[in-house]
Amino acid sequence: MFTYQHEVSHEWQRRATLRAYHAGLVPKEELCDADFLLRAAAEHHGEASKRTCPICDRDMREVRWVYSEKLGRRTGTARSEAEIDTLVGEVGPITVHKVEVCPHCHWNHLLQEWTATPVR
Repeated sequence: MFTYQHEVSHEWQRRATLRAYHAGLVPKEELCDADFLLRAAAEHHGEASKRTCPICDRDMREVRWVYSEKLGRRTGTARSEAEIDTLVGEVGPITVHKVEVCPHCHWNHLLQEWTATPVR
């Protein structure tokens, strides 16, 4: 069992990015650049987002990525909550990023990051 600690929200940056886009300061191509790996991870490891895409207004997915030197080759991979629980049990605290991804227009943005730690 694990808990999330030390949350960092990237919502302010998301809003600022979207304001710049709507003001014509940032081209769509710069924002809608999710690569194949990110889109596939969102489809297979992600979950439905409560929000619609801010660019095309279609359904989005949210996916979690894990990072830690202790994870070896598993660092930088998409994982489910159950897999994160297993990893935290194996190696201790790890960093988790939650990214929203639009499979239609390829919008993507980092939403939150946390440290997943074992519950003692």
